[in-house]
Amino acid sequence: MKVIIKHIFIFLTVIYFIVFNNELSAKAVSDVDWLLLKENTDGKQWIDLGSFKRFKNNEVSVLTKYYSNPSDNESKGTTSLYTMRIDCDTNNYKDTSVNGIPKFKAKWESSNNDELIDIVIEKACNKNNP
Repeated sequence: MKVIIKHIFIFLTVIYFIVFNNELSAKAVSDVDWLLLKENTDGKQWIDLGSFKRFKNNEVSVLTKYYSNPSDNESKGTTSLYTMRIDCDTNNYKDTSVNGIPKFKAKWESSNNDELIDIVIEKACNKNNP
Protein backbone atom coordinates (compact mmCIF):
# COMPACT_ATOMS: atom_id res chain seq x y z
CA MET A 1 0.00 0.00 0.00
CA LYS A 2 2.85 2.41 0.84
CA VAL A 3 4.40 1.74 -2.58
CA ILE A 4 1.14 2.65 -4.34
CA ILE A 5 0.79 5.88 -2.34
CA LYS A 6 4.41 6.74 -3.09
CA HIS A 7 3.87 6.21 -6.84
CA ILE A 8 0.68 8.28 -6.81
CA PHE A 9 2.49 11.09 -5.00
CA ILE A 10 5.35 11.04 -7.51
CA PHE A 11 2.89 11.00 -10.41
CA LEU A 12 0.92 13.96 -9.04
CA THR A 13 4.12 15.89 -8.36
CA VAL A 14 5.32 15.38 -11.93
CA ILE A 15 1.94 16.46 -13.32
CA TYR A 16 2.00 19.57 -11.11
CA PHE A 17 5.45 20.60 -12.36
CA ILE A 18 4.52 20.01 -15.99
CA VAL A 19 1.41 22.17 -15.71
CA PHE A 20 3.13 24.86 -13.63
CA ASN A 21 6.15 25.00 -15.97
CA ASN A 22 3.91 25.31 -19.06
CA GLU A 23 2.02 28.25 -17.52
CA LEU A 24 5.30 30.03 -16.75
CA SER A 25 6.66 29.29 -20.23
CA ALA A 26 3.53 30.63 -21.92
CA LYS A 27 3.63 33.78 -19.79
CA ALA A 28 7.34 34.25 -20.45
CA VAL A 29 6.90 33.96 -24.21
CA SER A 30 3.92 36.34 -24.29
CA ASP A 31 5.67 39.07 -22.24
CA VAL A 32 8.71 39.53 -24.46
CA ASP A 33 9.81 42.56 -26.48
CA TRP A 34 11.53 40.97 -29.48
CA LEU A 35 13.89 43.08 -31.57
CA LEU A 36 15.09 41.58 -34.86
CA LEU A 37 18.84 42.15 -34.88
CA LYS A 38 19.94 40.52 -38.10
CA GLU A 39 18.83 38.30 -40.94
CA ASN A 40 21.17 36.41 -43.24
CA THR A 41 21.21 33.22 -45.33
CA ASP A 42 21.46 31.09 -42.16
CA GLY A 43 18.39 32.58 -40.49
CA LYS A 44 17.15 35.38 -38.24
CA GLN A 45 18.29 36.47 -34.78
CA TRP A 46 16.13 38.32 -32.23
CA ILE A 47 16.84 39.58 -28.74
CA ASP A 48 14.33 40.25 -25.95
CA LEU A 49 14.88 43.84 -24.85
CA GLY A 50 13.25 43.20 -21.48
CA SER A 51 15.39 40.23 -20.53
CA PHE A 52 18.77 41.90 -19.93
CA LYS A 53 20.35 41.05 -16.56
CA ARG A 54 23.69 42.52 -15.63
CA PHE A 55 26.17 40.80 -13.32
CA LYS A 56 29.02 42.36 -11.31
CA ASN A 57 31.79 40.66 -13.30
CA ASN A 58 30.86 42.49 -16.56
CA GLU A 59 28.67 39.63 -17.69
CA VAL A 60 25.12 39.88 -18.94
CA SER A 61 22.31 37.40 -19.50
CA VAL A 62 19.75 37.82 -22.28
CA LEU A 63 16.95 35.84 -23.95
CA THR A 64 17.38 35.32 -27.69
CA LYS A 65 15.35 33.70 -30.44
CA TYR A 66 16.91 32.13 -33.51
CA TYR A 67 15.06 31.03 -36.64
CA SER A 68 17.07 28.63 -38.77
CA ASN A 69 16.23 28.85 -42.46
CA PRO A 70 15.17 25.52 -44.00
CA SER A 71 17.89 23.57 -45.75
CA ASP A 72 17.44 22.11 -49.21
CA ASN A 73 15.81 18.93 -47.91
CA GLU A 74 13.56 20.62 -45.29
CA SER A 75 10.19 22.20 -45.99
CA LYS A 76 10.31 24.65 -43.06
CA GLY A 77 12.81 26.16 -40.68
CA THR A 78 13.03 25.81 -36.92
CA THR A 79 12.85 28.36 -34.12
CA SER A 80 14.80 28.01 -30.88
CA LEU A 81 14.97 30.09 -27.70
CA TYR A 82 18.29 30.57 -25.90
CA THR A 83 19.25 32.19 -22.64
CA MET A 84 22.78 33.41 -23.27
CA ARG A 85 25.29 34.44 -20.63
CA ILE A 86 27.84 36.77 -22.20
CA ASP A 87 31.24 37.82 -20.87
CA CYS A 88 31.61 41.36 -22.20
CA ASP A 89 35.36 41.43 -21.42
CA THR A 90 36.20 38.44 -23.64
CA ASN A 91 33.12 38.41 -25.93
CA ASN A 92 32.62 34.75 -25.09
CA TYR A 93 29.19 33.28 -24.40
CA LYS A 94 27.47 30.18 -23.17
CA ASP A 95 23.91 29.02 -23.67
CA THR A 96 22.58 28.44 -20.15
CA SER A 97 19.17 27.34 -21.45
CA VAL A 98 17.90 26.02 -24.78
CA ASN A 99 14.14 25.99 -25.41
CA GLY A 100 13.54 26.31 -21.68
CA ILE A 101 15.78 23.40 -20.72
CA PRO A 102 18.70 24.42 -18.49
CA LYS A 103 22.25 23.53 -19.54
CA PHE A 104 23.96 23.25 -16.18
CA LYS A 105 27.43 22.46 -17.53
CA ALA A 106 27.49 24.96 -20.40
CA LYS A 107 31.03 25.96 -21.34
CA TRP A 108 32.25 29.34 -22.52
CA GLU A 109 32.87 29.54 -26.25
CA SER A 110 33.64 32.10 -28.91
CA SER A 111 31.25 33.02 -31.70
CA ASN A 112 33.66 31.73 -34.36
CA ASN A 113 32.73 34.79 -36.42
CA ASP A 114 29.05 33.81 -36.58
CA GLU A 115 27.53 37.19 -37.41
CA LEU A 116 24.21 36.34 -35.73
CA ILE A 117 25.92 35.52 -32.43
CA ASP A 118 28.29 38.48 -32.79
CA ILE A 119 25.38 40.91 -33.13
CA VAL A 120 23.78 39.54 -29.94
CA ILE A 121 27.05 39.95 -28.03
CA GLU A 122 27.52 43.48 -29.38
CA LYS A 123 23.96 44.57 -28.55
CA ALA A 124 23.95 42.97 -25.09
CA CYS A 125 27.29 44.41 -24.03
CA ASN A 126 26.63 47.90 -25.45
CA LYS A 127 23.21 48.08 -23.82
CA ASN A 128 24.73 47.53 -20.41
CA ASN A 129 27.69 49.88 -20.62
CA PRO A 130 27.27 53.37 -19.15
